[in-house]
This record gives sequence, C-alpha cells and structure tokens, in this order.
Amino acid sequence: MHRGEIVKEAIKKSGIAVGVVADRIGLSRRTLYNKFKETSIPYSLILKIGEVIHYDFSEDFPHLSRKLKKENAENLPLTAPINLELSFDGSPAPAQPETETPPPPREVAPTRSVQECEAELIVLQRKYIALLEKFNELLLKTS
Repeated sequence: MHRGEIVKEAIKKSGIAVGVVADRIGLSRRTLYNKFKETSIPYSLILKIGEVIHYDFSEDFPHLSRKLKKENAENLPLTAPINLELSFDGSPAPAQPETETPPPPREVAPTRSVQECEAELIVLQRKYIALLEKFNELLLKTS
C-alpha cells in the first residue's frame, strides 16, 4: 500500500469527510482525491492531514519522528473553521455577530459521554457521505 492509499484509509477511519479535511488544509476536494492516487505524497502534507484528523502517521511511516511532527505541526496554519450550520431552507446560516451578553440558558439534555457523542457523529457522517455518493451517482446518470 503506497502513501496515498494509507492517508486515504486513515481519513476514512477518522470519520471526517474528505471535503472537510481538504478545506482545513487549503486544498480542493478533487485535489485531495488526486493526491490519494500519488505514491509519494509529501510528508509535510501527510503531517497536515494527521493534525486535522488527529491521527499519528508515525506508526505508518516510522521515520516520521515525533520531534519532526511536533516541529512541523507548530508551523502549519489551518484554515479558519467554516460555518457548517444550515437554516431550514438549506442555505448556510448567517454568521452570528459576537456580543458581550451570553445567550439565554437552554434546557439541559441528558448527559452522554464524549465517546457516545463521537460514535453517533461518526454514524451520521457515514450516512451523510453515503447519501452524497448516491446523489452524485444519480447526477452522473442524468447528465
């Protein structure tokens, strides 16, 4: 398995969408998919991706020492977080201006562990990705 395939599998296992990873490292989704096909992705890119998906690639590439990872990670700018909230009509929700007054208190939902929340998020992400892939297949068939 070459570097691109290893990175692709790590992203897949992380449950984070490829498009989100691409945005955070400053690439288009298509470019990142093209990188997966390359046998020799630059290690600097691998380290950036590892930071985004919280994955330690030094296990897959033993010569990537933790020292190198730490030094490079400090110098890697990640893009600003994106507004992922959608309004009821599907358009992006407007950015809310920062105010000094705190929002009104909400009703407290039953307490769940972080692991339960992460597991639910991964399940939802996989369902969303599967739905997008089916939608893309339909688009290809109709065009």
